[in-house]
Amino acid sequence: MSKDSRLQSFIQNPNVSLWKLTVPMAIGLFVNSIYILVDTYFLGSKIGTSAISALGYVMPFYFIIMGITFGLSAGTTTMIAQYIGKQDKDRAELVAQNSILMAFCFSILIFTFIYLFGKELLTLQGIGLDILALALEYFYVMAYGSIFLIFSIFIRGILIGEGESMLPMWALGIGTILNIILDPFFIDYLGIKGAAYATMISQILVVSIFLYFIFIRKSTYIKFSFKRLTFDFQIWKEIFHIGIPTSISMLIMSMGLFIMNSIFIKDSHVAAYNLSHRIENFVSLTLVALSSSQVTILSMFYGAKRFDLIKSMVRYTTMWAILIASFFSIIIYFFIEDIAPLFLTASSLEEIAMSERAIKTTVDYYKVMIFIYPFVGITMVSTRAMQAIGKAWPMMVTTLLRVVLLQCTLTYIFISVMNKDIYWAWYGIGASVIMSALISYSMRVYFFNRLYKNIER
Repeated sequence: MSKDSRLQSFIQNPNVSLWKLTVPMAIGLFVNSIYILVDTYFLGSKIGTSAISALGYVMPFYFIIMGITFGLSAGTTTMIAQYIGKQDKDRAELVAQNSILMAFCFSILIFTFIYLFGKELLTLQGIGLDILALALEYFYVMAYGSIFLIFSIFIRGILIGEGESMLPMWALGIGTILNIILDPFFIDYLGIKGAAYATMISQILVVSIFLYFIFIRKSTYIKFSFKRLTFDFQIWKEIFHIGIPTSISMLIMSMGLFIMNSIFIKDSHVAAYNLSHRIENFVSLTLVALSSSQVTILSMFYGAKRFDLIKSMVRYTTMWAILIASFFSIIIYFFIEDIAPLFLTASSLEEIAMSERAIKTTVDYYKVMIFIYPFVGITMVSTRAMQAIGKAWPMMVTTLLRVVLLQCTLTYIFISVMNKDIYWAWYGIGASVIMSALISYSMRVYFFNRLYKNIER
């Protein structure tokens, strides 16, 4: 199907088109989420809860790299979809080519930064020496291998922008299956860093699949010709205009993990918080797929000046985001006490006590968060809808408010100042999510009303 006809199909059947994009993307991310849990399972069962705790200290930096990359690729997705909506293929291809150049520059920057400051970044969290040794083994392999992650995210952003979601699904799925196969063997022979090597190999495979379909099969709408690649400052500026606020908001979330790890007094709390986030991937990545598909469709509508279709699409996406989050909440409510022990095992008497505390903390976390996930859906859909019409900074403001001004501040007050039980940290997180949902929804209503008023003029 040509992209002109795909644009027309989006216009004629917007709700159906949303699911045609969302389902393959969600499956791909869902499979990737399963990998993350399997990775956690093998590390916990073969090494112990100390490995999960070490992973918890490393993850903020991994999420920083992912956050910046996803943010910039979101700018690429939005721009390509808008130019396709305007039926300007040449400009869309120039955006894609410059985004690959951007991925190369960012990879060099990350490699240099990790090489110079890697160990110091970990020690800033107050990590114990035993856990630090484990964390460093995983950290350096993960960081250097993230170069392939960066390229795969940028290419995925290009494909999503043109409305292609099947190829990313298959690439992520195949890479994840390989990772799951390699994990137990690599961990047995190499320890915790074996998991990082397995991840790196799977990411290399994902990039290879993308390159095969782009350059050999040439089955994508966007064509890459590096012979005529030219640096375009205006395109970088436009990508940064949308991507930088999105990157900063994801960077804030990653820094939030860093700050939360620093506030938590016990390693068992870090392990529980890290595990909780990994289980949450099942709902968060589904909501990411739904809201990202919305960005592609709304951006095409915006570029094609079909403003009459935008509001109804946002309402439809919001309704489904709430339903999906509520379903996840119900499932977790009934099964979290059986799920948590699967990932927090022990290999010594000391780790048995640590595992028991971490399991209880994880269960307590979900007793609070079960009521919060629908608000996460509202926030995601609202901020991504504003991104589609060129307003990316509200996501940054909402995230700053939720993570730093509310979540981290309340947790610090409850845990460090008032010496409250860890349960109070979960109350702080829940309150911050509800407040950010209300604010992001209000901002969305404001900007969309202003858009339609300007159209009427």
